[in-house]
Amino acid sequence: MSKATLSKREPGMSTRSAAGVAVPVRRLLMVALLLVSALACSRGGGGIASGDSNLQPVPDVALPSLDGSSTSIADFPGKLVVVDFWATWCGPCVLQAEIMEKLHQELEGSNVQFLAVNLGEPESIVREYARERPFSYPVLLDTEEVLGDKLQIYALPTVMVVDQGGNISFLRPGIASGDTLHRLLIEAGA
Repeated sequence: MSKATLSKREPGMSTRSAAGVAVPVRRLLMVALLLVSALACSRGGGGIASGDSNLQPVPDVALPSLDGSSTSIADFPGKLVVVDFWATWCGPCVLQAEIMEKLHQELEGSNVQFLAVNLGEPESIVREYARERPFSYPVLLDTEEVLGDKLQIYALPTVMVVDQGGNISFLRPGIASGDTLHRLLIEAGA
């Protein structure tokens, strides 16, 4: 391609892609802006940060667990509760589960309860997944997304920390690092 050809490109077009195809720059920018907007709106806000003065009580919703019992976050009064909302199809959820597992091992025997809440999938799929990748803490099933809807969880993974008083002190979509969660739990009295 000659320099003359490049200088005569249409407005809003890049030079050429690696495949030699003209790429409309405006279209790429619009797609990028839409993706950024979608990510920013995926939780309806940034979540509840640690130390927020507007703490909300966690909804009292009992969910079935893989062991056959029914469990609610309210079943752990006086404990900090860390909840990982996930799905089997979610790639980043695998990384979050690994972070949670390591943190669970570090804090074993403390006043912290860990829960994994699967959103929107049938028990058979979750059970098969958990057989291949076992969890060392309870796995709850929110197949109808009752708790997920009440908390407005629209992105996975999402991590929630509930303080000893039953209030949500942290609720954020995306991967929460082990350092961040460890710091939050220590500050909350773990």
